[in-house]
Amino acid sequence: MKTRLAHAIGDTKALEVYEELLQITESVTSNLDADKIVYWDQIPELPNPYFTFGFRHFTQTSGDLGSKMANAFQNEFQESNGKVLIIGTDCPYLNPSIFSDAYKALDHSDFVIGPAIDGGYYLLGMKEYLPFVFRGIPWSTESVLKLTLEAIKKNHFRYSLLKELDDIDTVNEWEKWKEIR
Repeated sequence: MKTRLAHAIGDTKALEVYEELLQITESVTSNLDADKIVYWDQIPELPNPYFTFGFRHFTQTSGDLGSKMANAFQNEFQESNGKVLIIGTDCPYLNPSIFSDAYKALDHSDFVIGPAIDGGYYLLGMKEYLPFVFRGIPWSTESVLKLTLEAIKKNHFRYSLLKELDDIDTVNEWEKWKEIR
């Protein structure tokens, strides 16, 4: 659930927002020609109404967001060689062309990042498992993107940036999305 939203609008409404964001993310990703894996904090009880056809489901490891993402990338690179992208479910502005652009960017970059307006990112992709990008990052702060890019540069890797998008962490961001939708 969206904890920052819950503080402002209550648990019930935040859960409704979270469920709507899950549906939006499923709709946008369901027709992608890629292996699609959903990492849950805990897998919803069966029958699971989310990410049904064409998605595999795993439970996230414990730890902070960086540990969870590092583990997901490590798992996926153990299963396949190639390009791996990770997204959250809190960016309703995603569309199929963003994923296409991200995969293409990895043809000439080691990382691809979709910057979020709040200083984080909505998408991270890499073509080999490079866990240094998850170390020393104060997650859920406005410096996530800046520190991630600094780590990539410091380690002499290349990155590409996608267009900046908003994600949903606050009531204002949710209301803005509902207005343009």
